[in-house]
Amino acid sequence: MMQINYRLFILLALLLSAVSHTLNAQTLYTLADCEQMAIKNNNRIKNGKLGVQIAGQTRKEAFTNYFPSVSGTGTYFNAHSGLMKSSINPQDVISPDLAGMLPAELQGALLSPISVSLLKNGMVGGVTATQPIFAGGRIVNGNKLAKIGEEVARIQMELTEDEVVLTTHTYYWQIVNLKEKLATITAVEEMLTTLQKDVNVAVKAGLSTRNDVLRVELQLHDVASNRLKVENGIKVSKMLLAQFMGADMIHFDLENRVDNDCQEPTAFFQDAGTAVMNRPETQLLDRNIRAAKLKTKMSLGEQLPTIGVGGGYLYNDLLNKSNNSSVVFATVSVPISGWWGGSHARKRHKLMEQQAINDRTNNIELMTVETNQVWNELVEAHAQIILAESSIQSATENLRIVGDSYKSGIVPLTDLLDAQVLFQQSKNLYSDAYSVYQIKILKYRQITDH
Repeated sequence: MMQINYRLFILLALLLSAVSHTLNAQTLYTLADCEQMAIKNNNRIKNGKLGVQIAGQTRKEAFTNYFPSVSGTGTYFNAHSGLMKSSINPQDVISPDLAGMLPAELQGALLSPISVSLLKNGMVGGVTATQPIFAGGRIVNGNKLAKIGEEVARIQMELTEDEVVLTTHTYYWQIVNLKEKLATITAVEEMLTTLQKDVNVAVKAGLSTRNDVLRVELQLHDVASNRLKVENGIKVSKMLLAQFMGADMIHFDLENRVDNDCQEPTAFFQDAGTAVMNRPETQLLDRNIRAAKLKTKMSLGEQLPTIGVGGGYLYNDLLNKSNNSSVVFATVSVPISGWWGGSHARKRHKLMEQQAINDRTNNIELMTVETNQVWNELVEAHAQIILAESSIQSATENLRIVGDSYKSGIVPLTDLLDAQVLFQQSKNLYSDAYSVYQIKILKYRQITDH
């Protein structure tokens, strides 16, 4: 019995251990995973998609203006008294000679005024349909304008995706950078721990002073302080990235590595002038000009006649008699008093057209400058990587030489500690430069590869 309980206890412990391991297991995400999840889950992307749908519904709404407008009306009334009241005086229609021929006993009854009351209740209804024939181009241009609005929403959606991807990469490489710094801190701590043991042995042997022990301890404390800062930075950056891409903040980690081989900037080079003309921002500027021209045409259309034809069915039940009939009609509406103000409206829209053209010219020039600037930053970031690699080689060799010299008693402990600081700085410089270069590559490709 005791053996069975013991086995159950072991089994339960193993199950609890497995559950705990599962709950605490970290989900590792690659850069591609982060990018895909951000595009799928980020709220800005969701709102952008809704914006495209809204623009699509606006375009469909504008298309309905091509079809007839149908309306129906119906009215029933029941009044307290007739809506049409009058009185008839027979003396106004019967000549005096004829009236004199009537018997005296009938003259009072036949010649007295008679009250008439009509339309005490009744029903009126009808259905009409009106088809616009000519509206000054407002329907056609309105549909074109709605289509441009949908195109603009799609382009803005593309720009939003680029921004979300760039932010995701920025968070990702920030975490990678901090992790590399944490790895460097760990390596330096191991070196300092070994050095601390050696210094303690030297102090006991009378070959060194207590002051050297304190120097190593101070250096260890400084490294430990940096470790806390970097670890906190990693935690916060992970939470920001997890929230941005819609992932679980608790069980979240990155599958990352820093490659020593980086592509040359020349692999990504694009002609600035050609790249600018293909950018989504330029497409937005082009559509802004088209929209301004359409608004000018619509302003002109408001001053032109509106022509429509229609038909309908009318029904009424008045005076206790029902009637129905069909009707066809044509309408012409000519604005007269609006011509004066309309001329100023057209001039205003013409000026707005020129504004749109000027904005396009100015922004294309600025985007050309931006493209060249980002290219220069990309080249500079790659050069920083090369310098950082050279610094690591120099710092590593310097640390080896100073370490050997310290063991031989040629140089003091402070030189070795300085060499370790230089080694740490060179490693951090490389991780910083590598992360910046990756982000610059993405930014440059986003503004040149459309």
